Amino acid sequence: MVSSLIFLFPLFINSLRHWASATYIVILLLSLSAIRQYRFDLKKEEKVLLLILLLHVLAVVTSNLLAGWTYASNRWFFAGEFRLLFAIPIYLYIRQIPAIWDWLLRGIPLGAIFIGLTGIIDFSLRYYKGDVGMIFAEGIYGHIFQGNISALLSVLSFLAIDYFRDNKLLFRLCIAGAMLAFLGAMFSVTRNAWLSLIVLYAIAFILAINSSGYLSSLKAKHYLLALLLLLPALYFLANIEYVKARFERIAEEPVAYLNADRSQPIPFTSIGFRLEQWRGVLMAVQEKPLLGHGVGNMGRLQNDYVEQGRLNQLVYMDHTEKTGRPTHVHSAYFEYLGDSGIIGFTLTVLMLFYPMYVALRKRKQSNLAWKFVFIHYAAFAVASLTEVPFIRNNWTSVFVILGMVFFIWLMNEPAEESGETLSKNA
Repeated sequence: MVSSLIFLFPLFINSLRHWASATYIVILLLSLSAIRQYRFDLKKEEKVLLLILLLHVLAVVTSNLLAGWTYASNRWFFAGEFRLLFAIPIYLYIRQIPAIWDWLLRGIPLGAIFIGLTGIIDFSLRYYKGDVGMIFAEGIYGHIFQGNISALLSVLSFLAIDYFRDNKLLFRLCIAGAMLAFLGAMFSVTRNAWLSLIVLYAIAFILAINSSGYLSSLKAKHYLLALLLLLPALYFLANIEYVKARFERIAEEPVAYLNADRSQPIPFTSIGFRLEQWRGVLMAVQEKPLLGHGVGNMGRLQNDYVEQGRLNQLVYMDHTEKTGRPTHVHSAYFEYLGDSGIIGFTLTVLMLFYPMYVALRKRKQSNLAWKFVFIHYAAFAVASLTEVPFIRNNWTSVFVILGMVFFIWLMNEPAEESGETLSKNA
């Protein structure tokens, strides 16, 4: 049953509401019901990864106990940190399932196709209705989730081409998934997703240099077909005024913010808003450097800074003041620096980059798994630059399930085996 859930997990991530979160919870319940079956013959790298997750949660708990447990803290702790905590029993359970990664890899191209179509259809409907003033592809959770997860699934589907090089159907599905999810990310009009596409595909090609990897499974005609399909779509997208403006503001908004008089009200821009929030975090960390102000509390704290005249009113969040709802600072690195201090920030960095480090160390022993581990965690490292994935149910679920399965694969991969060989063994 768990194998089936792992296969189904990527399918409707941004098409059916609560799909990823509910699937995560079912896998968790199954893992908790099978505690007696756990094997604890963990390798050193596995112990370190699980310890990092545990310490991350403990750092947040300690921070909130010291700084004050608020309604905002509850919202984000039980949305994100709880899932990071329960990643431990999930890992211990699914690592016992033979070739569990094979099930996930078969679901990834299908998930890439679905999320790509979700973005394309959503964008097209808005465009033909004339709703182009502020046009995004959003799916059910918004354009930021749509864009970043589409970019991740596009590159993972691209990587899976070599895994399924002996299976014509899945080989073609991987190509289709890579292209459609690429468009799903582009049509989200999310700048972080655009950056992710550039960085992740650049990494994917770099990882293939001087190897007999997935690039050898593709022919010139595949790349030509991809260009013939992608270029017209990108040309169409680039000629929409709002999309052009979003791209141009990448350079304009930081300059406007840096030249503004922050003692006076600053006009709202998305980048300027983020930069002012980050300035507030640097103030906050000076007050409580080690364990911070508690997860979810930065919005309330920055409102206080605005009232004290230390921050510009640009970042004042009225709903935080009225309802106590949490407000994030649009960067996981800055968020945890302010929320749980230098300790929390360090553990967040380790949570993202330790698996990448292990993947690089094992690249000569591993055929494909190390690339999937590296790309998956790199995707969340890039997304964390301007967003906070680990305070959301669905983003955290994607981070845990895909990350755990790929890491298990890395720890167990028989070098040189393809997807077809593993399927027969399973």
